[in-house]
Amino acid sequence: MAAECSGDELGALLIEDLLKIFPEKKIYAIGGSNMAGATPHFLLDVTEHATMGLWEVLHNWRFFYKYYRAIVQWIGNHPPKQICFIDSPALHLRVASALHRCKISRKGGGTVSLYYYVAPQIWAWRAKRRFAMAKDLDALAVLFPFESKAFSDTTLPVTFTGHPFLGQGHKSPIYYGNNQTILLLPGSRRQNIQCIFPTMLETFTEMQKFGDWSAACLYPTEAMGKLLETELRKFPNISSKVRLVSMEEARKNPIGGRLVLVSSGTMSFQCALEGVPGIVIYKTSPLTYWIGKKLIKIPFLALANIILGYECYREYIQDAAEATIIANQLLTLIDARSEFKAVSNELRRCLQTKECDVAKWLSV
Repeated sequence: MAAECSGDELGALLIEDLLKIFPEKKIYAIGGSNMAGATPHFLLDVTEHATMGLWEVLHNWRFFYKYYRAIVQWIGNHPPKQICFIDSPALHLRVASALHRCKISRKGGGTVSLYYYVAPQIWAWRAKRRFAMAKDLDALAVLFPFESKAFSDTTLPVTFTGHPFLGQGHKSPIYYGNNQTILLLPGSRRQNIQCIFPTMLETFTEMQKFGDWSAACLYPTEAMGKLLETELRKFPNISSKVRLVSMEEARKNPIGGRLVLVSSGTMSFQCALEGVPGIVIYKTSPLTYWIGKKLIKIPFLALANIILGYECYREYIQDAAEATIIANQLLTLIDARSEFKAVSNELRRCLQTKECDVAKWLSV
């Protein structure tokens, strides 16, 4: 089960690995287009509704409540041997709790094992969730070495698998290119695109004053691609210079860029691993930002910054994300490849692990 685009990618890889090891197994999936292509037993696409933040979740609560009840009922009627939740704790931990209450899960007295892949960021906020997870889940797989310690005071078995971006089979959709292209990566959620993409386009407009720049913008689904087109039409002076590229196409033919403007999600981590110089931009609704400031206790938003402990990618958040300021900062990074290559090497050293093998972690 995955509820947003990065989880859908991980889910598809997991399904492929599981079927190589256990080709006779039948795997049902809830996620997005990647998981739909990995198994013939696909139940529901929920990634188009992926949201983050209180206001955004409230806006979509009818869908999520309907989905939540339907999936718990389906599992009760067709209990699988195991369930693997991938990320999206706001939804998946509620499903796990419901399966416990309904005595469907093993911890609740039933027969269904509950696994979790990609741990909630309890080291950033709502740390007490770990005890509820230990009550409801059978095991957890984490991507980063420091995450295991965060659950050390619980009874939950935790396995450190390493990050799939470091796996030998992973092919990044982007790379550093010594060219005149700026990568625009606003994220995979609708509100990210609506809040962040206009600022990226304003910054790209400012960059035209300092050279003949082009841009490439990646999108995960057709619906998000159409939303990007709608936003891009509001900037007719630069629209011909911005190329929209599907993530599927970029996986086959990666896109090179000299600079990047990226939101604080999964792709900012990918950019850091590839050593592409750039800036992180994050904007959300005022209510979500205010609540986040109260709850989140970490100094940075971008994962590479968090892991390394310093602001290797300058972060411009909410009202600080002004196009002129960001463009001036971006200009200073045009020849910063060696600096960000060093960031990539340092990050990889921090995350050197055994080959990521989540399929074997699941004791099918």
